[in-house]
Amino acid sequence: MLRLRLCILLQKSHSTTLHLTVFSLQFILDDVMPYFTRLTKTILISLYPKRQCHHKHEVDGPHWHRKPEGPQVGCQIMCTEAIETGKKGSAASKNLSFVVNGCAHKTIVGVSKSKKGEPRTSSAPPAKRPSSDTVPNNKNKKRRTSFELLKVSLTETTSEHVNRVFLLDSSAVPEGGPTGMDYDKLTDENYPGLDASRLNRSRLPFLIRNCAVKLLKYMRVSCRCIRPPRLRFQTVLISAFSVVWLAGTAGAGKSYVLYHVVQFCRASGWLVLYVPRLGTLAEKNDEFAAERILSDFIEAEETKLKNTEYRKEGYSLYDFILNGYDHGEFLETFKELMSFLFNTKFTYPILVAVDEWNARFSQDASCKEVLHAFDDNKLKSGLWLYSISAAFNPVRGLRNADATTIPIKIPSYTEEEFVSILECQQYFKRLPAGIGVIWELTSLQRHIDKNQIRKHSALIPRMVFYWCLDWSPNLENPFQDVLVSFSDRAIKYYKARIKKTLDRAKDKSKDDKTLIHQTMAFFYLNVPVVSLTEQWENSGLFINEKSEMDRGEYVYKCVCPPVSKAIAKYFQEYAKPTIDVLVADPSINWRALELLVSRYFRRGGISTISLADKDLMGQERQVKKLNVSVSIDLEQTKPLINTPILPGTFLILRRGHPACDFIAYSSENRGELFFIQISISSYVAHDSKVTDLEKIPVKGNKSILECYMDLCQTEDGNKRFSKVKAIDIENLGKKLPKGVYYVYITTSDSVIRSNNSVKDHPVILVQGDDIKSVVGPDWECANFMVMFVGFDCMNFNCVMIV
Repeated sequence: MLRLRLCILLQKSHSTTLHLTVFSLQFILDDVMPYFTRLTKTILISLYPKRQCHHKHEVDGPHWHRKPEGPQVGCQIMCTEAIETGKKGSAASKNLSFVVNGCAHKTIVGVSKSKKGEPRTSSAPPAKRPSSDTVPNNKNKKRRTSFELLKVSLTETTSEHVNRVFLLDSSAVPEGGPTGMDYDKLTDENYPGLDASRLNRSRLPFLIRNCAVKLLKYMRVSCRCIRPPRLRFQTVLISAFSVVWLAGTAGAGKSYVLYHVVQFCRASGWLVLYVPRLGTLAEKNDEFAAERILSDFIEAEETKLKNTEYRKEGYSLYDFILNGYDHGEFLETFKELMSFLFNTKFTYPILVAVDEWNARFSQDASCKEVLHAFDDNKLKSGLWLYSISAAFNPVRGLRNADATTIPIKIPSYTEEEFVSILECQQYFKRLPAGIGVIWELTSLQRHIDKNQIRKHSALIPRMVFYWCLDWSPNLENPFQDVLVSFSDRAIKYYKARIKKTLDRAKDKSKDDKTLIHQTMAFFYLNVPVVSLTEQWENSGLFINEKSEMDRGEYVYKCVCPPVSKAIAKYFQEYAKPTIDVLVADPSINWRALELLVSRYFRRGGISTISLADKDLMGQERQVKKLNVSVSIDLEQTKPLINTPILPGTFLILRRGHPACDFIAYSSENRGELFFIQISISSYVAHDSKVTDLEKIPVKGNKSILECYMDLCQTEDGNKRFSKVKAIDIENLGKKLPKGVYYVYITTSDSVIRSNNSVKDHPVILVQGDDIKSVVGPDWECANFMVMFVGFDCMNFNCVMIV
């Protein structure tokens, strides 16, 4: 009811009525404060357009353009700077302060005169710049033909400087910065090809991101409006926006933006308490963590702390911290410092900035008292700003639903930002100058451009860092050589990320844990994934794109080749936890069998699997075993494969293939082709049969058998098999072409009667003890055998004759 009345008055009343209405509400704030805070934010932001005050502060809020009721009535908007310059007794002294999105303004009732002395209604000028939520139209901007360092002060960066790079003074933030920041400093170790005259240990190239510039707009306004709070009404509204947390996928640059804001606020006169790596501190004891935070704080903010009085006259906050530090009372001093910051109204704004904030809620944290002292419910004269790290468990209830919290999602890096980073590295001679303009290397028979760097890096600056590590010592290194070492680094990084995410799943509920592991198994087995759990959504490892393989539907894919290879590498080394989870669920334990078989073929080198040649009745056709040797694995990414297949290739088909799950083109005997189907069902009960090789794939004009036989080549590049004849297709139920096999791997112990119509199908049956030859030593685990056999008995009455 209160909201409805106020909306009507704001929309229909003239300025005098508005002034009196807001002023009358001032007296009932004590009773309706929790509701009025949220209400005021809704009304002042949602009902009125964005515009600028006459000091060029772009803010949200009402902008009245009304015809005056009389010659003495007008309306004017002023920001805090103008208010502080007003004279006592003037019209400004009658004004009522309020805050709109962090900027204090006054509604003025009085006369405003033009230059000619005639009375007129004055109002704030219309906005000349796009609002903070408007993305600049970069299409009309002329692209720079060469890279140039931007020469601008940190406090003067605007939207005009987006995607530009300038040199940032890291010495202003002695606490450090995000992981990898030290490698960007202009030192001879980091830039071996750079002239000595350009080196500066305290400087580092820094990209100005659009999302950071938007955030800094509000910080500029807050810097003026928080100092000093004049009315309780104003103070309450400021505290309503006192907690900001940065979210986004891993690799989006949350820590980078946080560091930019810390640099800006410190340069703008804020008192900043900055903790760059809370996750690292959480592993230490309370005294160590408190000591580290205190020492960084007094080093970075010595001047402001000395000018801040603590409790009694002549005793500064710096003196208090130093005294406790000298006496070794680190924890108690830190707790008292936080209490003082929370409960004191300062004459300048305060920023408490914490990276890896969700580490505060870790159950394994050691410094629990230090973490508990970071209470974002309390702060009277400033802002909380913290970043959520994907390296730690997502935590629900981070006050993001509270009216006093603003969640901001940091977007992933754009193409323009990524290109600026590449050009910067070229400028400082850490990448070859030819990447941006396409160049030819004498050691390669093809051209290389920045799109290849983009393909393997997925717009993630950390990956550019890996390229620089391998290229900067010698810019003449061939691309392929650098790609190998780059891939090794990237795969190791992504594999560690995957392992950490799956390790954290052990603390989840059974259903959540199963879903997390199953999702990763799906990517490994080339099964389409249409949704992700929160953990994988925030990992930054996958991207949602339209898939030709899945009839144009949107599915999740790996963001770059190193992620796909990291998944394969992970299951080569750590498959057992996922297999245990899948086996324990009867509805999906057949996925564990697929994972076991696929893993044994994909061991990162030459893998040889020996198969007993048994028919569907379990009888040996020959004593000699068939060897399947593969060394490389590929995933089917298109409905119709049209690239040659070389000996030693293991192909993981897209789930739903009409004939089989995998294809192995063995390097044995000049090349032998194996179609492999895996199931917990018997051959008779399964939908796919060897005769399905006659089917024609989507967008194809050849049968599955003919398609893959034509693709197989020998080591010297010649076709391995002769052309498939019509008689070969007709005889699929009795015989396969020479060098071609159909393998059926099952946990079912069912065998076929001699009078069954499919008994003569040319199938190599792998079951019982023979399964060990295709899944390796993992099958020896009794848990696997009990679970699979139990499932088989339940559905097929153990051994059956069909």
